Amino acid sequence: MSLQAKQVGPQQASPQRVAFLLDNLNGGGAERVVLSMASGFASLGYEVDLLVCELQGELCGSVPPGVNLVVLQPVGKLAGLGAAIRRAGWRGLRGILFWLASARKIPRSFRYIRDISDYLETTRPAVISSALGKSSISAILAASGLDVPTRVFVGVHIALSIRSEQSRKSGKGQAYSMVPMFRYSFARADGVIAASRGVAEDAISLLGLDPDRVHVVYNPVAEAELAGEPSGVFTHPWFRPGSPPVVLGMGRLVEQKNFPLLIRAFAAVRRRVDARLVILGGDKSSAEQMAHRQELQNLATELGVGEDIALPGYQRDPHTFLRAARVFVLSSNFEGFGNVLVEALLEGCPVVSTDCPSGPSEILENGRYGKLVPVNDVARLSEAILDSLASEPDSDMLRQRGREFSLERAVEGYHRIFFGESPACLPGEPDLSSSVKSSSYATRQANGSHRMIHSSLGRVII
Repeated sequence: MSLQAKQVGPQQASPQRVAFLLDNLNGGGAERVVLSMASGFASLGYEVDLLVCELQGELCGSVPPGVNLVVLQPVGKLAGLGAAIRRAGWRGLRGILFWLASARKIPRSFRYIRDISDYLETTRPAVISSALGKSSISAILAASGLDVPTRVFVGVHIALSIRSEQSRKSGKGQAYSMVPMFRYSFARADGVIAASRGVAEDAISLLGLDPDRVHVVYNPVAEAELAGEPSGVFTHPWFRPGSPPVVLGMGRLVEQKNFPLLIRAFAAVRRRVDARLVILGGDKSSAEQMAHRQELQNLATELGVGEDIALPGYQRDPHTFLRAARVFVLSSNFEGFGNVLVEALLEGCPVVSTDCPSGPSEILENGRYGKLVPVNDVARLSEAILDSLASEPDSDMLRQRGREFSLERAVEGYHRIFFGESPACLPGEPDLSSSVKSSSYATRQANGSHRMIHSSLGRVII
C-alpha cells in the first residue's frame, strides 16, 4: 500500500494543519499511539501540533521531530468549571452536575478548555483529535460555539463500560460519573475512533452512538521501532546464554493488568520446570504503582518464587527484553487493544494472553497466533505457559502477523476518517510511504532538542 499526499480544498482555513490532544506524556498505550500518529502525519507533509495539558511522563523526551509541542496553560478550577458550563448547554450541564455529585471534585481537564478554545480560534486546524476520555470531553466543549472549520474526533482505547463499572464498585466513581458527559459530548464529535471492534461495540452500546460515526483503527506498532539496535547494552543476567527460559510480562502496575494472576501461574510453572519471570513496568512517581509493586513482591515470596521473579521497573527499550524472552504473557482483566501483544509478535516471541475484552482475540485471531485462556484462570494460564516453553515457535509467522498492524495502515485509516479519503500528494511532496514507516517516535526521539518559546497559546516547543 502506498501513502501519497493529500490535495486539500480551499474551504478550510488551515487545511494542512492537524492537532492531537493528550492529558500528559505518560508511557501508556494511548500516548504512544498519538505520538506515532503525529509522526506519521508530519511525514505526510502536514503541520502537526501536539497539545499537552501537563508536560510530564516518561515520553517527554520522545516527541517526534517535525511535531510542534504546545503545552496548554490551565486556569483556576472555578474558572474551568465556568468555561465548561458556558459551553455545555442544558443537557451538558446535567452531565456536569452528575459528574460533580459522583466524583465530588471539579475535573482537572476543565481547566484547559479556555486555552484549547484560544488555540482553535487562533490556529484553526482542519482537525483536532483527542485520545483519552477527559481530554476528549474538554476538546468538544472547547470547540462548542466557535466559528472555526475544525472537525473534532475522539478516541476510545478501553471498554468504557468495564472501566465505569469498576470505578462504581470501587467507590472512586470518576469513570462512572463521566458516562453522562461521554454520552453528551461524544454525540457531538465529528467521529469516534475505537482501538478495536470490541471497544467500538462497547461504546456504541453504552453511549448510544450512531454506529456509522464510530470507526475502528487498530493501534499501530511501527516495525522500525523494533528492528534497530538496542538503545543500550543489555546486561540483565537472566538472559545470558544457558540461563533458564524467561517468561515476560509488561505493563503498568495496576489492578487491570492482573499481575497477581501471572505470578500465581508462574509459581505453578516453576514447580514443574526451571524458569524465571520478569515483569516490566511501574511508574516510580506513582505511589499507587509502587505500593502494588511491593504487594507483587510479597506474593512471590509467599508462593516461594521470590528469587525467580524480577520487577526492574519501566524500561525505555522493552523490546530488548521481548527479543530475549521465551514467551510473553498478557494477564489482563481487560484491555482496549493490547499493543504489547503486537510488539511481541513483531519480535517473533510466542504469546499467551487472557481472552479479555477487548483486543487480544482480534490480534491473535481467536488463538491462531497465540494461546488464549480465560480471565483469572491460574491452571489454564500455567498450562499455556508450559506448552509455549516446550514448543518451538514459528517466529516468521508471528512477525508477519505483527506487520499487519503497521503505522502506515493506521495513518491511512485516520486520514480516511479525518478527510474522507486516503492520503494523496501534498503540493510539492513526494510519495512518503517509506518515511511514514520509519518515522515512529521511538526511532526519532527528540532527546531534549526541542526549543521552547512563549506565546499567547502558552508554552510552545518547536
